[in-house]
Amino acid sequence: MTQHDKILEKIRKCMALSSSSNEHEAAIALRQAQKLMELHGITDVDVKAAQAEERRARASARRRPAGWENMLASDVASAFGCRLIFCQEWDGGRWSYIGCGAAPEIAQYAFTVLLRQVKKARAEHIETKLNRCKAVTKTRRADLFCEGWVRSVSSTISALAADTQRTEAINAFIAVRYPELSALKTQDRNQGKKLSDREIADYLAGSEQGKVVRLNHGMGHQSSQMERISA
Repeated sequence: MTQHDKILEKIRKCMALSSSSNEHEAAIALRQAQKLMELHGITDVDVKAAQAEERRARASARRRPAGWENMLASDVASAFGCRLIFCQEWDGGRWSYIGCGAAPEIAQYAFTVLLRQVKKARAEHIETKLNRCKAVTKTRRADLFCEGWVRSVSSTISALAADTQRTEAINAFIAVRYPELSALKTQDRNQGKKLSDREIADYLAGSEQGKVVRLNHGMGHQSSQMERISA
């Protein structure tokens, strides 16, 4: 924990005490919090932002991830009450999950496991169904398979409601850490194309594969388990 984090923690404790039923104790705590904020140049937004945390999961692309991967990352974020940001780092792209409590860590873990599963299913589909296709066609049709897979998996993820306090903390975190955030541009290799029967079959094959994936919520460190089960 940095010195800045320690100061924020002291301020948060003082703010918590300021709601005490003991008026004298509450007044002292509030004055102490205001004094620390003024002394160290800390704003209300900084205090709210300190309630949120961030965890990053490796993406498949550095700049423009595929649309199906963005869909998967977004659905996981929604399921665990997190905000999602795509970050470019020197060694590749990262999906950043921002939330409160254990949510960001569990979301990071869930996405990593699901991405590994869809990539494995994609490779198997290419090997068994698309091995005779040209490289460009193979990639595009494999994307359709992944889109079908992700849409089926998304239907098994139950969204968790985030309360107002957590939403404010997440928004404050983003305002402090990512003040110049811009919209992410993804790749959709099938956008605007009229799909053939074979391409529709790729999508449906992915959809069927995705139906056997289950996401179980648990408690504690990395307790969400991903399972592939028989239909």
